Formats: sequence, structure tokens, C-alpha cells
Amino acid sequence: MNLAFGTLYPSTRKRSLFGYAVHELGSRIVRGDFKQGDILPNEADLGRELGASRTVVREAVKSLASKGLIEPRTRVGTRVLPSSQWNLLDRDVLGWRYAAMPPMQFFQELSEMRRMVEPEAAALAAERATAEDLAVITKAYSDMEAADPSAPAAIDADIRFHRGILQSAHNALILQMGGLIGVGLLVSFRISSRSFDAFLPQHKQVLDAIGSRDPKLARATMDHLLAATYNYLERELAGSLEQSKLPV
Repeated sequence: MNLAFGTLYPSTRKRSLFGYAVHELGSRIVRGDFKQGDILPNEADLGRELGASRTVVREAVKSLASKGLIEPRTRVGTRVLPSSQWNLLDRDVLGWRYAAMPPMQFFQELSEMRRMVEPEAAALAAERATAEDLAVITKAYSDMEAADPSAPAAIDADIRFHRGILQSAHNALILQMGGLIGVGLLVSFRISSRSFDAFLPQHKQVLDAIGSRDPKLARATMDHLLAATYNYLERELAGSLEQSKLPV
């Protein structure tokens, strides 16, 4: 299954008016329609443009401010902040960047971050996982084995597997990376679901290494899984983008 790049999330027609306003304004900021230092239109103007009340617009502005995209200032207006201040780990911001960035760049950024975090999380899991933690990871792997690779159940099980490992590290900061890992897996799945079957044995190796309480092996097997998956999906993505350039 090749990926047709678009949004990670449901269409705006399925959102509430508040959700639509957040998505529309956030998307515009991330793709550069509103640039760093720009002052957004006032609530009344935004409300007319978005078909929303001033109350909805005000709440949408608060939501975007909490994500670090904008800063309301009394008597000045709402200013767009530099991207260095955006909460790039926020699920919405990730989705907007995914839609705005070149696909290869976004995929590479996610993959690099995953290789910085997950091998060490696996090593910690090998040292710290409780019996309950191991049961969660094992159940997720069993569900991966049973799932149709092209079905939503497959990616759900894969996400639970990797988040289970983060949980087993028993480090609250590492656990906060779960959303990022989930987006990375979703992007990978959309590039090609064929990688699911191809790398199922490597998931078992990670599970076995954690279960055997071998941090060094857990780190190495997770790093191998991520590196091999990246290389595979990079080729798939390059092929998809090249195919999209062909005349029809």
C-alpha cells in the first residue's frame, strides 16, 4: 500500500467548529500563510472568515497559544511565534507539519528521533520491566501476529508494542515520546504496509531480548529494527514520489 500524502487526521468536515478553527488557523501558521511576527486578524474578522463565533475563535486562539504557535498580547494583538517555540511533539502540530513539509524530510526527522529514543528505552525496559509490563508487550506482539497487515488493527497493535516498551522503561520523560512514536508508526504504515510483515520477526527479537533481561541486546535489536525499517521505507517512499511524477 503506497502512501498518498495528505493529512494524518480526519477531514475538517468531521470536526466540530472549534476543531475546524484550530485546524484551519494552525495549518495556515505552520505552512507559512501567517509568518513569524505577523499579527493575526482580530476575533471578529477571523470569526466571519471561519464562520464561527468570537467565543469559538477566542478558544481556538487559546488552544494554539498552548501549543506555542501564537502569543496574544494586550493592545497589540495575537502574534505568530517563531517555529523554535512551537510544541513540535504536540499531535496537532505534528499533523500540520506532516501536511506542510516535504514527505522525505518529515519521515527522516521522525526516524532520527525514534533511533535516539527507542533503543535506550528498550535497554531500560530490559532492566526495569515488570511482569505486567512484559505481558502488555507480549500481548501487543501476539496481536501483531494475528492482524491483517493492511487493517487498522495492525498499526494499533504495533503502536501498543512500542508504547509498551516506553512504559516499561519507567521514565516519565521517555513515556512522553509515545505520541511522536505513534505518529512515526502511522507514517511508516501509510508509506507501505508491506513493512509490517517484513519486520515482524525483528519485533520478536526485541521482545525476546527484553524478556531475557539483556539491555545490550535489547538496545541492539531495537536499533537494528528501526534502521532496517527506515532503509526499507525510504526506498518505498522514494519510489512512490518518483512514480507520482510520471505522466498519466
